[in-house]
Amino acid sequence: MSVMKVKTQDVPGYLYYISLAEQRPSTVALHAFNQKPEDIEQYSKELAALGIVVLSPRYTDASDGVAVALRALKKLKTLSSVDQERLGLFGISLGGTVSLLASTQEKVRFVVSIGGWVDLADLCRFLSKFPHGSSQKYIADLVRSTLGDPEENREIYELASPITYADKISGSVLLIHGSEDSMVPVSQSEAMYRKLRELGYDVEYRVIEGGGHTLLGKESLVIDIVSKFLKARNIV
Repeated sequence: MSVMKVKTQDVPGYLYYISLAEQRPSTVALHAFNQKPEDIEQYSKELAALGIVVLSPRYTDASDGVAVALRALKKLKTLSSVDQERLGLFGISLGGTVSLLASTQEKVRFVVSIGGWVDLADLCRFLSKFPHGSSQKYIADLVRSTLGDPEENREIYELASPITYADKISGSVLLIHGSEDSMVPVSQSEAMYRKLRELGYDVEYRVIEGGGHTLLGKESLVIDIVSKFLKARNIV
């Protein structure tokens, strides 16, 4: 069956599916910072090919990401073809971070975070070490200009970090990270994995060797990992 793509209006973005004739699992698919839904269309289409109804909304940055993700979840819940017991969140980079945060406010069955950061202060310190003119230093300076120095404004950084709310995350969690990620270090996913394990969560952590930040060129491998994770939990 071919994947259908429909533009959505109330939650700007796209809906992907192979059929709406029966109840199916569903997910919100969230793109990275400075991206748009079209940039992760391969992921959306491959998830839809697994029988998942996918809503990929457009958002601007961390400031509106969680609100958009929550609106998208509510939109999916209005569809008669969506099984509300098999609803999830899937995100790349900042989208992974937003997915983790959104799951603390709306109950979901699963969360997939690919290269998402979980500790903003730690990330800012890591990115600040890169030279001027690099994309890493640009992000670090952008964060500092908005939130101030992480040492002086520790509480603000904690409030923005998913690991602060680890005990409130809902659903089974899959963390995927590229071993060569130079934007968000693998230590971020490792920290969340350890924390969730300590809390007794159903969590898996997979490192893709040779993979960069958004795992460009590794999409099919990512989908294979996600598929096995969801099938093992009777979600697909």
